[in-house]
Amino acid sequence: MKNERVTYIKGEYVPDSEAKIDYYDGGFQYGIVVTDAIRTFNYKPFKVDRHIDRLMRSLKVARIDPGMSRDELKGIALTLLEKNRHCFNPPHDDTWIFYNISSGRYFVYSEPGKTYPRQTVCVNLWPLEFRRHAKFYLTGCHVVTPSIRQMPPQCLDPKLKHRSRLSWVLAGHEAHEMDPEGFALALDLNGNVTETAGANFFIVKDGVLRTPPTDVTLAGISRETVLELAQQIGIPAEEKHFQIYDVYNAEEAFLTTTSFCILPTTKANGLTIGDGKPGKIALQLLNAWSETVGVNIVDQALRAAGLL
Repeated sequence: MKNERVTYIKGEYVPDSEAKIDYYDGGFQYGIVVTDAIRTFNYKPFKVDRHIDRLMRSLKVARIDPGMSRDELKGIALTLLEKNRHCFNPPHDDTWIFYNISSGRYFVYSEPGKTYPRQTVCVNLWPLEFRRHAKFYLTGCHVVTPSIRQMPPQCLDPKLKHRSRLSWVLAGHEAHEMDPEGFALALDLNGNVTETAGANFFIVKDGVLRTPPTDVTLAGISRETVLELAQQIGIPAEEKHFQIYDVYNAEEAFLTTTSFCILPTTKANGLTIGDGKPGKIALQLLNAWSETVGVNIVDQALRAAGLL
């Protein structure tokens, strides 16, 4: 199809509809997949090198050899952006760039006398669907703590970004029983706040920005960006454990991730955070981020959702 997006898979650039994965791939059979996701602003990738560096670290820990260098992996993303330019209309449209790299055909399913690639490298673009979260810039979102706990770092280091997400899917089901639009915010085994399925979490207490340390949460690139912006505009910040009690009594809170950057959070388990409105520090940081990338992050989402 003429307007179909192009995907990179197993060494080839193919239309999305022709992208295929081996049924016996370790990613499908056992969830052995390392991942990372980059977004664009005005169709230019943001912090692409930081994302590729994290991808390479995760691959090393997972013992997956991608079969190519970091620069070659980066080059695939840049090539895909060129090949898919006809599908996007910046600055109104922007895209995710997804990397999913598996261990290739799992050894149990290797036939005698045959050799198989030691990896399956997939890179694809997907439009940022602003409509899913745009209204929360205005109202704030709701986080819900499920009974399912964050995987302890003694079992799986949260700095390894992977696709084994069943625990998060189950946590999401629990959260949605309380609020169909709620975000599952997991606690660790000690009752400390960690993260959601795809976002880091921040609170503001006594004017200080606080986020969980990376022994219980992903070392997010957006998290890193928030801490950088906070330093630039003079907002004190710290990485420190805290509990849901502290969230209830915070002045404000927000989520941060690749797609929506910063999303104000105004409720936790049905209780109002602060005055129940998006907080001034979250909005300051959003404005600073928008200035950095030359795109009004909130306006872009609101326009796409028909709210502006």
